Amino acid sequence: MCICMTRREFLQAASIVAGGLALSGALPNAVAGAQSSAPVPTLLDGTQAILAPLITRYAPLQDDPWVMMHGVRAMGPGFTVGSERAVDLLCSRFLKHKQVAGKAYLYMPVEHEGHANACLKTLLEVGVQPSHSFTLDGRRYTVGDLVNSAKALFVFDPKTIDRDELAWTLIAFSLQLQPSGDTWTNAYGQQIRFADVVRFGLDTLDETTRQFRQAKARGVMPTEKDAIMGLTCGGTHLAYSLASCVANGHGGEEARARLQGYLDLHIWRLQADGYLMDRFYRQAAPSQSAPPALQRLAALYYHDATLKFYGHSFEIIGFAKRHRLLAPTPAHTRAIEQGATTLHEAAKAMEGIDFFEFRQTNLRLFHHLVGDSCHAYHGIRMTPGVHQI
Repeated sequence: MCICMTRREFLQAASIVAGGLALSGALPNAVAGAQSSAPVPTLLDGTQAILAPLITRYAPLQDDPWVMMHGVRAMGPGFTVGSERAVDLLCSRFLKHKQVAGKAYLYMPVEHEGHANACLKTLLEVGVQPSHSFTLDGRRYTVGDLVNSAKALFVFDPKTIDRDELAWTLIAFSLQLQPSGDTWTNAYGQQIRFADVVRFGLDTLDETTRQFRQAKARGVMPTEKDAIMGLTCGGTHLAYSLASCVANGHGGEEARARLQGYLDLHIWRLQADGYLMDRFYRQAAPSQSAPPALQRLAALYYHDATLKFYGHSFEIIGFAKRHRLLAPTPAHTRAIEQGATTLHEAAKAMEGIDFFEFRQTNLRLFHHLVGDSCHAYHGIRMTPGVHQI
């Protein structure tokens, strides 16, 4: 489950402490306990001010394309690493070729981007044009070539596809396909109709939130996590991707209505997921007799889980409001304001932490800290022409 510290991660943290890692200097006492009670500005300016220097310090890493992509997500197409634009570094250094039926296609290995087409959708969302050119292995290509390659390599079978790998492709294709021309034949000879893929995504939202919908209908907090919480970042990427599809005209009025139903549920999740996270971390917390460094590390996982869910949620909510997919009710507004407070407190708990302390010993945690900061910043600063086309 993406939004909480797994048992394996907890044991890993314990072994790190037992090995003598000097975490006490990396994690200030603020992480372990008290959270800021400072009022949160309406536009989350205070949260933005905390996250921006974290991103500019930790995201410009030439040897880490995943982190670079998140820097672009947060800061836009002008984000640089040293003297070079991260957009060009990503394309010229980390893309590869794949041969299918005697023809070469561009792609980024999943170990670099995390999920298929994550790099492509990041470029397109910040407004990089298909005509943008780059050099790879001495040849000139364009982002449009990467789009065509992604379509050619995409295979869709509802019975076998990994539904947790769909979100990033949905975003990329929603930005490049017209609803009236959404059918193509891939490199393997399979005909793909994008409307079918969008419908499958919406079906996945419905199927993975049944327990949450039942709890919401009864007016109670859930007692167990629902299946959607097993998807990447609690299913927030899938929800965001379907908002992108609907905003770009895919799926028609049926898709818009289904998405609106989920958005109402997601605002309810601002409280429900927070309730489940609080309960999980109370149960998983080290005892008071545990080494202080382990207690602080466990608290850091909790704060990052909070930053992850609420930061990604503000991306969904901000996008939906901007594209008129959501008209918040007074109850929604109260829940969103409380979510903003929770997000601010999680970001505040990150101040003073040296993320680089974890890069060599716990790369996954380092990636979480940087990536979640980038998504939260983007959720706050979703500005057309800067972070969003």
